[in-house]
Amino acid sequence: MNTLQPVEQNKRIQIVDVLRGIAILGILLVNMAHFSYPDVYLSMVGKENFFTEQWNTADHIVRVLLDIFIQMKFILLFSLLFGFGMVVMMERAIEKNRRFVPVYIRRLLALLLFGAIHAFLIWDGDILMDYALLGFVLLLFRKAKARTLVIWAILFYTLFALPFVLSSFGSAAQPGMEEWQQSMEGEAKQALEVYGNGSFMDIAEQRIHDRMMYMSMNGMLSGPLLYFYSSLPYFSMFLVGAAMAKARILHKPEEKRKVLKQIWILGFMIGVPANLLFGLKGQEICILIGAPFMMLFYITSITYLFNKTRMKKLLLPFSAVGKTAFTNYLMQSIIGTLIFYNYGFGLYGKVNPFNGFLLTIGIFAIQMVISHFWVKCFAFGPFEWIWRMITYLKPQPFLKKL
Repeated sequence: MNTLQPVEQNKRIQIVDVLRGIAILGILLVNMAHFSYPDVYLSMVGKENFFTEQWNTADHIVRVLLDIFIQMKFILLFSLLFGFGMVVMMERAIEKNRRFVPVYIRRLLALLLFGAIHAFLIWDGDILMDYALLGFVLLLFRKAKARTLVIWAILFYTLFALPFVLSSFGSAAQPGMEEWQQSMEGEAKQALEVYGNGSFMDIAEQRIHDRMMYMSMNGMLSGPLLYFYSSLPYFSMFLVGAAMAKARILHKPEEKRKVLKQIWILGFMIGVPANLLFGLKGQEICILIGAPFMMLFYITSITYLFNKTRMKKLLLPFSAVGKTAFTNYLMQSIIGTLIFYNYGFGLYGKVNPFNGFLLTIGIFAIQMVISHFWVKCFAFGPFEWIWRMITYLKPQPFLKKL
């Protein structure tokens, strides 16, 4: 999602583009549930609810597999790459003797504008606003060393996870939980009715309602401290990504084999069993602990495979999606809402997880093909180009130099 400081195309870090493209696929696999039915509200009702009772065995299997291998891992990967991108952009600005902070602030303000338009006019599940706001805090850490960034990341993530760890030892039901679940069930049924059958204006009102609910739940409406606390998983990965950029781990991975191997072992030993437990038992603390380690396992595995000739040929097509990730992310929302909302094909609530998975693969395959041909002709994706124009306050090349 992070298009960096103007540089020649051959200075791009290929593996980062590949990882970003794969992250876009993972995010679509998760967001498909949010596009097609009120997944957020239903998750608060419980796994067994009025909607999931209509699923068949294939739907439940897909849901469990997504929980184990996809859920949370790729939004954390996206977050890590955001932090990585900030450091790369800063280093390139320093190389060219250019001011970094004012430019990056404009970049974040532009991202915040894009996010607000996306969240309130297209789809309520936007993450861009969060990235923009957290990006201002990330600037405070721009001069920290890689080791310091990792320490802060561990402290922040532990601070967020600790209440979940403590609560996992208790079994008593929380007061008012039944009333809360009934309220969320009502919200889910309302969303099903409006997105599936409502007018354009009804859907617009529902989208704003859902967005405000999301902002209330993540603390955005309650003050900066609560909001920052609820966003610590994302911000922690910002710091990890910044640390990886400063340590040059992905710049020349062949020179960092020992570190990559250590990260791979740690990611496998913790990430795989913890996420398997989450898929089988559904305990939230398991995915909270396991997701970042599984994500690191993915990064190191993909990086290793990318250095193998045969696997590189299979992975390289993801780089075109990664180079235009901002555009592809926004287009997924536009396509998804057109397919499911009543002002489009009106399939909201009618596509269960198995068919949603097949639809995801189809949409992403089309994005891969379009991205492949796009990057051959154009220097940037259309939304990346607009973003750069706002960031640098001067014309940017659009057509690729031959």
